[in-house]
Amino acid sequence: MLRINLIYYGLHTPAIDSMIIGVQPQYVIVNTLHGLWGEIYNHDVLQNPTAYQAAGIKVVGYLTAGYEGNGSAGKIDTNWCSLETNIKLIKNMAEIDGVDGVFIDECTSFPSEIAKEYLTTLTDLIHSYKLITWGNVGEAKFDSWYFTAGSFDLIQSNENWRGQKLSRVQRDWGSRISVTGSNPKLKAEDASNLTLNAWEKGLAFCYVSNSGYTSLPTWLKEYSTLISNNKGPL
Repeated sequence: MLRINLIYYGLHTPAIDSMIIGVQPQYVIVNTLHGLWGEIYNHDVLQNPTAYQAAGIKVVGYLTAGYEGNGSAGKIDTNWCSLETNIKLIKNMAEIDGVDGVFIDECTSFPSEIAKEYLTTLTDLIHSYKLITWGNVGEAKFDSWYFTAGSFDLIQSNENWRGQKLSRVQRDWGSRISVTGSNPKLKAEDASNLTLNAWEKGLAFCYVSNSGYTSLPTWLKEYSTLISNNKGPL
């Protein structure tokens, strides 16, 4: 398996799914049928994770905490990030979609006590299904509570990975932290070097693209080959 956290929120077609499966990322973070965007639009989602899972890929379904129910940065109603709605989405992704984990987007970097109660309600529920909890704070600096009392298995920090210095929490908890980066000027070799750099600094996962999260890099296969040929420290 390729040690990356491939994030893809775009249209799923047999060709695209075949491309992702061919790369064999360890994790793929996607919209599933009963996740947030599946419930809102019912299209551009992964209808059935079983082909991915048969290839050994762990499928992580998406929802947003909306900064613990205060409102998403996306153009959706606040109801879509309420605690009640997210409890329903988690249950349905676990019981119907059959995901391996849940990605909780838009988590506050330093949550209040009320926010912590909201988040631990979700992580407790996810763990009751024996699934992975993966939060996204989107920042290099965040509360280590996420790994202690918060019970998150993994946290997505930087979304602008350029090989920069790590924050204290990244140094202390790197084995449970992922980063991503995207720049249209990047080539496969650049992306590979950035991913290897993240590993060398002790971070668990890194995925770098030149096309954001709604498209796959045209050089995805080359990127995976370069990483596979130089896997770096485990």
